[in-house]
Amino acid sequence: MELSLYTKVGELSEAQAKGKLVVVIDVLRASSTIVTAVENGVERIIPVATVEDAKRLQPTLGRKDVLIGGEREGRKIEGFDLGNSPLEYTPEAVTGKTLILSTSNGTVAIAGCAGAKETVIASFLNLSAVAAYLVSARPKGVAVLCAGNLGQLAIEDFVCGGLLVDRMDRTTRARLVTNDGAAAARALAAAVPDIGEVVRSSSHGRKLAELGFSADLDFCAALDRYATVPVAVDGRIAGREAVRR
Repeated sequence: MELSLYTKVGELSEAQAKGKLVVVIDVLRASSTIVTAVENGVERIIPVATVEDAKRLQPTLGRKDVLIGGEREGRKIEGFDLGNSPLEYTPEAVTGKTLILSTSNGTVAIAGCAGAKETVIASFLNLSAVAAYLVSARPKGVAVLCAGNLGQLAIEDFVCGGLLVDRMDRTTRARLVTNDGAAAARALAAAVPDIGEVVRSSSHGRKLAELGFSADLDFCAALDRYATVPVAVDGRIAGREAVRR
């Protein structure tokens, strides 16, 4: 199995993603929010790249049972129902709802993989479940796309990707052939004693703490909290009753 890891949006082109199984990681916070929303009963999620896309789509779906969520510069977008904190996406808030989500990095990464066969959403929260799903799917190749932060590498995404590579290599019977990005991420992850410290000390983690989201950092650093594996197909992520588990 060929496994390639890309460190930021733009490194994996739409052409490269077309027809492949792609994993998108945005620990802080889109991936963590999507996984949590699905676990807590959202009906479906429509990730979009821009605020304008979200605002344009919402009226076409009707207001009833539709939420619009997301952030720019870490803050909830004016006029949106929810921000990008996974702690907002409680069962009371999202059960049975359609969620349109737009974030600075994560949903941009997902939108850029529109031609992929499947786009799996991964985070620390569901790491082992994603690894098990990928191994059982037995694809010829997997592309892991770390969303990064505004065009720069995000160490929390890179470490999460490295742990995913390690879990897959330890559990698959297939021979794993990795690119340099995957090998480097795995090596770094092996040297990390504390995921929480990586998340809190990252540049994006420090910014979120300054904005008052310290609780998000602890939540997003929790390993294997959920067994949910959200999968985007044709730009839509199915809700809890349909996701891979």
